[in-house]
Amino acid sequence: MTRLKIRLFGQVSVQDDGQPLSGLSTKTLELLCYLLLHRERGHTREALAGLFWPDAPDSLSKKYLRQAIWRLSSALTIPGGPAKPESEQLLIVHPDWIRVNTEAEWWLDVAVFEQAYDLHRDTPGEDLADAQAQALEAAAVLYRGDLIETWYQDWCVYERDRLRLNYLAMLDQLMSHCEARARYAKGIAYGQCVLRYDSARESTHRQLMRLYYRAGDRTTALRQYDRCAAALVKHFNLAPSRGTIDLYHQIRSDRLENAARPAAFAADPDGGPGSELLLGLQTRLDHIQASLAALLRQVPQAGIPISRLNGTARDA
Repeated sequence: MTRLKIRLFGQVSVQDDGQPLSGLSTKTLELLCYLLLHRERGHTREALAGLFWPDAPDSLSKKYLRQAIWRLSSALTIPGGPAKPESEQLLIVHPDWIRVNTEAEWWLDVAVFEQAYDLHRDTPGEDLADAQAQALEAAAVLYRGDLIETWYQDWCVYERDRLRLNYLAMLDQLMSHCEARARYAKGIAYGQCVLRYDSARESTHRQLMRLYYRAGDRTTALRQYDRCAAALVKHFNLAPSRGTIDLYHQIRSDRLENAARPAAFAADPDGGPGSELLLGLQTRLDHIQASLAALLRQVPQAGIPISRLNGTARDA
């Protein structure tokens, strides 16, 4: 069982054998978090001293760094216990540089999250096997909040934004997987989570419209369009894109494209050869329907609210 567990999503938590690690000053904890987030490379003492104490003279900033490293090493050592060999220590400290020991036994929520994201990020959600989707679901659960929510250092803000984008992309994949497997309620829950972080994410609004419609709730699907339009106006003073407006028309007229696609997976939930054949046929139908939809865009449609007509004119 891993003795040292660190969580950086939400509030920072460092536990040693199930107990909170004590004796870490704010700067020492900041140094630990920075090293963990950049664990794949070494860091010179000069660079670290300049990053964390930029206003101090070189000699003084290096002194502060030595003290922080000593406090950190002391906090990670069991009082009265035997000294660990370097291969088992969290930090590898040399006279000129310091780095995280990636071979030692420790657990970091960000590392697990990034490993799952990197492994599956290029796989479209509808193509994820159930085992792959489960791995992404487990990683998404680790995202208890934005990275170190209460810190606003430049390096932390950058990493926070990067990881949030990865999280939203992961949820997008899971939404597509749920749609393909006809797990509409679960997909809707993922979409609602995305919008809590980014209420103007138009692609998520579109996917929610499809999920509500396929779950048999056309009214809520149409209302989702109104929520999308309001969010875009509020944040960007923009109307919905043509693709979103077209989707609204399809739902309103009860002719959503690709409505039969999830049935192929329902017939063979393990994704066997039969599902692949049906999916290939459905993909061809999608292209035909998309071409027809492009032609229909040339014909004005009645019964559209003023805001939607404005959006259509803007996109023309």
